[in-house]
Amino acid sequence: MKYIHILVFLLVVTVGCKNKQNEVKKDHEEQTTELNKKEEIKTVVKETSEYVSQSVDEGLAKNIKNFLINDYLKNDLSAMEEKDRKFQFYKVDLNSDGKDETFVRFMTPYFCGTGGCTFLLLDHEGEIITKFSVTRAPIFVEQTEVNGWALLLVKDAGVFKELIYKNGTYPPNPSVLPKAPYDAPSGHAEVMFDKDFSNAKTYNF
Repeated sequence: MKYIHILVFLLVVTVGCKNKQNEVKKDHEEQTTELNKKEEIKTVVKETSEYVSQSVDEGLAKNIKNFLINDYLKNDLSAMEEKDRKFQFYKVDLNSDGKDETFVRFMTPYFCGTGGCTFLLLDHEGEIITKFSVTRAPIFVEQTEVNGWALLLVKDAGVFKELIYKNGTYPPNPSVLPKAPYDAPSGHAEVMFDKDFSNAKTYNF
């Protein structure tokens, strides 16, 4: 009878220990999950504060990557180094139709020269509106519209150039345009790809 009591006692202690271990394990897993959630939130908050919101969209970034790899740059990839496969983007509604167009900026040596770099302007379906050559950031989007589209300003050779939408596109080469009739953008212009005012997130493809 004494041995039975001892066995029962040991069984109760063993079960109690296992239950305690399970509770501790469960608490640890819950704490780990909670910490992971907090880290994810911190990452989102950091990105939101570090980069302008118009440049942070994982779904759009994925679509642009696919477009670059499978279409626009499919014949260039073999000649490109890993360091060249970077881009930024900025979403903005240029024609007030409620649908964003997207500027894609390339800033690596493969796409840049002494006069500037290549930029793409895509419509809301991902089709190219304009391929800009020798263009420098930042790009200013004025509230003034011409032909139903926003007037763009870029700086080239030390002076500002107006990019006016006409016949379905913007002028692709700012260097051949005359100087704008003013020396600075308006105070109402939206600034794109400026590290101080609209720092954009960089993606790899």
